[in-house]
Amino acid sequence: MTAKKKYWFFLFFLFVSMNSFGAGGEMTFSKACKQYQYNLKLQNGNQLKTADLMISKWGKKEFSKDEEWIAFLDYCQSHLKNEPKEDYTYICFLIGENLELNGFPQEAFVYLLRVDDLIANKPPDQISYYYRFHERIGLVYYGFKRYWHAKKHFELLYNDKKTPLSIKINSCNAIGLVYRMSHQTDSSRFYFERALLLAKQYKQEDWIGVLSGNLGNYYFEQKVFGKAKELIEIDFEISTKTKQWESAMNAIILLAEIEIIYHNFENAELKLVKAKSLMDHYFHEKQVQSLYWKTMTLLHEKKGNYSEAFKSQKIYLAYLDTVNEQENLVNFHNTEFQIQFQKKQLQIKLLDTKKKRVEQLFFLSTIVVCIVIIGLIIIIRQISLKKRKEKELLTLQKLRAEDELNNIESQMHLVLSNLSEKNELVNELQSEIEQFNKVSAHQFTEEEQLALLDKLQSFRLLTTDDWDIFKRLFEKLHPGFFERFENLSDLITKADLRLATLIRLKLSPSEIAGVLGISTESVQRTHLRLRKKMGMEQPQELDQLIRSL
Repeated sequence: MTAKKKYWFFLFFLFVSMNSFGAGGEMTFSKACKQYQYNLKLQNGNQLKTADLMISKWGKKEFSKDEEWIAFLDYCQSHLKNEPKEDYTYICFLIGENLELNGFPQEAFVYLLRVDDLIANKPPDQISYYYRFHERIGLVYYGFKRYWHAKKHFELLYNDKKTPLSIKINSCNAIGLVYRMSHQTDSSRFYFERALLLAKQYKQEDWIGVLSGNLGNYYFEQKVFGKAKELIEIDFEISTKTKQWESAMNAIILLAEIEIIYHNFENAELKLVKAKSLMDHYFHEKQVQSLYWKTMTLLHEKKGNYSEAFKSQKIYLAYLDTVNEQENLVNFHNTEFQIQFQKKQLQIKLLDTKKKRVEQLFFLSTIVVCIVIIGLIIIIRQISLKKRKEKELLTLQKLRAEDELNNIESQMHLVLSNLSEKNELVNELQSEIEQFNKVSAHQFTEEEQLALLDKLQSFRLLTTDDWDIFKRLFEKLHPGFFERFENLSDLITKADLRLATLIRLKLSPSEIAGVLGISTESVQRTHLRLRKKMGMEQPQELDQLIRSL
């Protein structure tokens, strides 16, 4: 059988197997693994081709359970670990892309971050999926609300002249969304307009609708209702045409609110009736339902129907509570996932560091032992050639050699002992974090929570030796600062003192967070507690006081 015939036979077999094994979502992990091994034989042991084809053709819907599909994807990548690095990296990207597109951002993040490490410092023209990768990982970061990480990837795509058009428009729009979430509205408008210009230039109708809606929302927030209405009507028209029902719902409800603002109550009612009809037939997202009842409440209020407004308000608040609860739950799971993921990454790095240190110690020990052995051989040879008169000198040389060996051994034990102490410190910190995560927050008093957080912050900043060195250098730069600051209040803590020194150095909150190894929100909470101790209302008052000391 020729190679071409084998290829067509394989495609035919795969088509039949997909319809027989995977029809109706009946594929299981064990069946898929057996099929992988059989297809691998048809591909003459080519792991890359087999994994690529099966991952591309067998999606989530072919499997009986999501867990079975995810397990099979992991099974595929495990067979590429010993293959060339480029092949393994591509399969990791393909899996990450599939997981992100199917609504599994946490699982996708693990693979995409692995790809990010593997392709670091490689030029784009050596990576066929370069632009798709940065788009995917940017979207995952955005979903995790790590907006500035997402912005880094989207800006890279936006500034690259070779970025495909659809990805460039998406990246430009995403940057605008990042700025909107950061309340930098003028910057968001700039990127929305640039993206809309590209979409119109290349007649990308779907994007014209989306971007018109985003710009319409911007002008609505700026109370430029005429411009907002014009853009949102475009969004509704295109979203309805392309059956993007979520976008269409938001657009028509917002148009109804604009009509209410203009006191065109009849038009507003018609739009809300249309919105209700579309929701009943096509869409049931709680967020849209909440927006609908909020607008209905506003309509009744403006018309003076206060009893109906009250009823609508109750429904709106019920939906809003559900939406907030769902959003908080998602945020909690995402945050928990990222903490656990970072903890695992730290453990891996610590193990890698320990392994390298052990290897270095072994290598150095081997060299030292070899040198000592060679030295002894030379000494013994010299001793054999010398006269009896030199026996005392020979004995002295042996004693020196033994002392040298004992000294080297002692140094090695000292290094290992220091390494053990550092590892115990890291383990203690991890135990503290795990204990805090396992115990519900309501089981701690507020003072206990603050004490535990203060302890964790002190672990993250510096070792005792590093802090002592830092204090000595800082005291040389600002003599008497620590004493003057501690005299301001009897409630000053070590965390307050560290924060004050960094403020005195005129570091921004984000820079302080980077030095302390904590989030910007934690810096703000520490700042707030310190202000309360000082009896100050405004952040600027505390900063000015510290910088005047």
